Amino acid sequence: MSKSGKAVFLSYASQDAEAAKRICESLRAAGVEVWFDQDALVGGDAWDQKIRGQIGACALFIPVVSAATQERLEGYFRIEWKLAAERTHAMAAARPFLLPVVIDTTRDAEAHVPTEFRTVQWTKLPGGEASVAFVARVQKLLGGPSAPPATAASVAPPATTVATAARTGLPHWVGIALGVVVVALIGLFVMRPGAKDVGPAAKPVPETKPSPVAAPAAVPVVNEKSIAVLPFDNLSDDKENTAFFSDGMHEDILTTLANIPELRVISRTSVQEYRGTTKKIPQIGRELSVAYILEGSVRRAGNQVRITGQLIRAANDEHLWAKSYDRELTPKEVFSIQAALATEIASALKAVLSPETKKLLERRPTDNLAAYDLYLKARQIWDARGNAEQQESRLRAALELDPGFAVAWAQLGRVHASIYSTARDRTAGRLAQAKAAVDTAVRLAPDLPEVIFAVGHYYYYGFRDFARAAEQFERVARLQPKSADVTSMLGALYRRTGRWAEAMAAMRKSVELEPGNYLASTRLAHLLEGGRRYGESRAVWQRIAVQFPDRLSGPFNVALHSFWTSGSPAAVDTFFAGLTATQAGSAPALGHKKRWALMSGNLAELLRLEAPDERGITAAILRFAQGDPAGARARLEDPVQLRSRLEREPANENLWQRLSKAEAMLGHADEALRCARKAIELAALSPDTRSGPGVNANLAFVHAWTGDKNSAIAEYARLLRTPYSELNVYEMKRDPTYAPLRGDPRFEALLNDPKNNAPLF
Repeated sequence: MSKSGKAVFLSYASQDAEAAKRICESLRAAGVEVWFDQDALVGGDAWDQKIRGQIGACALFIPVVSAATQERLEGYFRIEWKLAAERTHAMAAARPFLLPVVIDTTRDAEAHVPTEFRTVQWTKLPGGEASVAFVARVQKLLGGPSAPPATAASVAPPATTVATAARTGLPHWVGIALGVVVVALIGLFVMRPGAKDVGPAAKPVPETKPSPVAAPAAVPVVNEKSIAVLPFDNLSDDKENTAFFSDGMHEDILTTLANIPELRVISRTSVQEYRGTTKKIPQIGRELSVAYILEGSVRRAGNQVRITGQLIRAANDEHLWAKSYDRELTPKEVFSIQAALATEIASALKAVLSPETKKLLERRPTDNLAAYDLYLKARQIWDARGNAEQQESRLRAALELDPGFAVAWAQLGRVHASIYSTARDRTAGRLAQAKAAVDTAVRLAPDLPEVIFAVGHYYYYGFRDFARAAEQFERVARLQPKSADVTSMLGALYRRTGRWAEAMAAMRKSVELEPGNYLASTRLAHLLEGGRRYGESRAVWQRIAVQFPDRLSGPFNVALHSFWTSGSPAAVDTFFAGLTATQAGSAPALGHKKRWALMSGNLAELLRLEAPDERGITAAILRFAQGDPAGARARLEDPVQLRSRLEREPANENLWQRLSKAEAMLGHADEALRCARKAIELAALSPDTRSGPGVNANLAFVHAWTGDKNSAIAEYARLLRTPYSELNVYEMKRDPTYAPLRGDPRFEALLNDPKNNAPLF
């Protein structure tokens, strides 16, 4: 038990352990002592006395309120709550003690809590994501006399921020996003109107014009061994033909630093947006939550290269050192510069280099400059969906020059596996090429992180062999424990195997490591959506909306969550109404419009947005809904072409699903069912809890559109209780995809059952 008298007691129901743990970790990271008992099932008199003693001695008592506590009318946490409430009877009114936290949509007015809990201010922390404002508030309450509470007059509501945006000519959704900054990102700190604070009552505040809310004066805890390497300036005379080299140096230095286990290194994905930025170093440091920034430049001329690096303490823009390396342009010299920079940085950040780490830093992947150039050019366009053939060509050329270039073989294996996974060429030949490349990389350098990662990539994308993939990714994670990319990949793997708690923990860690990584944040959001944890996923999208204001996905998904939880289209309609003309005409906006038109059943809008020659299942469904079956069949994919592809790619379950839908809408029930079941059979060869439910949803579609309502409804009933089925009851009420089942009392009962829109994990 603490002797400081500044400890916080965290009380929660066992079902909320993960959310409570996140609150605990955030507070402890800020230096707050938290009594967080994770052995609540041990029981016994000694344990009971320990808990009672802690409640009697703690400085603040934080009860975690949720749907779980609502359902559990009995439980040890209720004893804890009663003891805390009773303790307040001996306290002065000005003494802060109770600080209730709500982690979902439970309303304080309806919560089953002691009366004393209702007399203080409540805080909303969806999913236990503790905000900066909340942590700062706890620190303040523990630090001395309580301050006057915030009142409704001192907190500008979101509508005020939106109005301000409108007056300045900003699009409406930007105003919404700014409101999110105030209400969600800075705090998710919702004030209960009319409630008393845990401190003394505030004096009445005269009504004045609304003003923006200032962020709490709290400094986030930053890992002192964290660094962001900004994109290098290319100072070469021939910039167009040397950009690949400066970008390659930047990425290679990031890769080299990632091999130092103690360092937290921000990935290339997150730092790319700072290329050519005018932001000040302290601001960049705050946005990336790092202690240090490395700026650099590259100049390549003839057979000479100059690489410079400047290490800066982010908090105060203090320049610690600058290094300049003028060398002959050979792989040996280039790699020695990378090793020297990494070693200098490790020394400055007081990171210890083990013999194994030193060996990784000093490695020389190739001795052939032309091969290295080709490898860098290939890596620069890493995009298996768009430039795979060009990348493959460059890697093959590099390997002809240096067959012993292990990292290039590993990258080539990843290219082949990715092409195979995207169904562009799902053939045995493509998979064999992936295996040959990966096997060669392993033979040449089995212990390189890039090679180990490529092996995991091969098993993950080539075979969906998640057990073997996990072994490889976990090996890389041990070598690079603070790599957000590796952690995010592990989260994706756990997600596919139904290890939901581990998946959420890994993806949350990935976002914590790199809050500016868009892909990591969206992966977490989609995972939470897959479990219908809408409150938590909405909070992630709110942060995305603020962090990436140029992307429409953030505000669109924030609005979409309102529809998913209430069935009201108002928020989504408001989002589209607030777009500027340029935004409304963009490709992302068009995609969002088409998606919304389908899920909301807006047939006229679907038709307006449709391309003149568009074919596919959506175009066919639209015409069936309009009473034009002939037109619908004319818009289907050609079954003959689909069968021709299946002759070359018989293991492509996606093609089997597409063919089954086409056959169903052509009225060929037996063939449609055969194709749908073939897709399920293929999926069963490598069970996947993320994409697996999709093949069963396809079967339900076939049943519905071939007239077998009994089977369709039974399958949808099962899927509505299955994570990652991607079904939402409010969509199913409007989307014409489900039109054949509308009006059936059993189907309507499914959609009206609250359990079918409740969290799944």
